[in-house]
Amino acid sequence: MPELPEVETARRALALDLPGRTVTEVRGRPVALRRPLEPERLARALVGRRLAAPRRRGKHLLLDVEGGGSLLLHLGMSGRLMLVSDPGPALAPHTHLVLRLDHDRELRLVDPRRFGLAHWLAPGEETHDPALSHLGIEPLDPSFPAIFPSLGRGRRASVKALLLDQRIVAGVGNIYAAEALWRSGLRPGRAAGAISCGRLERLARALQAVLEEAIAAGGTTIRDFAAPNGELGMFAFSLRVYGRDGEPCPTCQTPVLRTVIAGRSTFWCRRCQR
Repeated sequence: MPELPEVETARRALALDLPGRTVTEVRGRPVALRRPLEPERLARALVGRRLAAPRRRGKHLLLDVEGGGSLLLHLGMSGRLMLVSDPGPALAPHTHLVLRLDHDRELRLVDPRRFGLAHWLAPGEETHDPALSHLGIEPLDPSFPAIFPSLGRGRRASVKALLLDQRIVAGVGNIYAAEALWRSGLRPGRAAGAISCGRLERLARALQAVLEEAIAAGGTTIRDFAAPNGELGMFAFSLRVYGRDGEPCPTCQTPVLRTVIAGRSTFWCRRCQR
């Protein structure tokens, strides 16, 4: 699933091209995504409207339009956005939504597994939409390292589960949680409430560093992710433990372990992470 760096990469690519463009046509068909896709409702809301700068909240994109309202997007497990010239290449399989824009551009949502989302939020709906209203703090917020220790206080859940809980930290998924825990030397199965404030703050700073490096590399492409311009995420070449079970730890050469925590594969070093 695309995580914060992949969604932020998409947002930055769209921010270079979308603001000021007018939606001239909406094409699609009703399909069952995370919520039912409603092309006719989207057409009524978007056609003739100018797009503003896109925003990100956790793993969600918000394409704001001038005058109010937003198109809420989530890429699900394997979705991607394609920004192409019109007429561009033939529609890829599983293209569920096409926004035709002025000056010969198209924005396409491709989602083979149909876990994504494209939903219109009228003015005022964003604050109570169920996809957004429960989200926790943004980990790239400058105040995050100071706040994060208090979020773990008294919690019996593992520190890995704490990072993955979108109600606590918005946008972090399995890849970057594993990398941040390795960098900070924390065993992923430790109860969050049993970790000192100093170590949790160090974890928060490690997470920020990993996320910023991943964004600079265009995210991580393991299977499906590509930016709207087609570029792949190159942070896959910088992963130290994620997906590397059995390989030597870059620090101590002990084989990287794979266990399951909070229902997700977890990669860690038993010598470096305590």
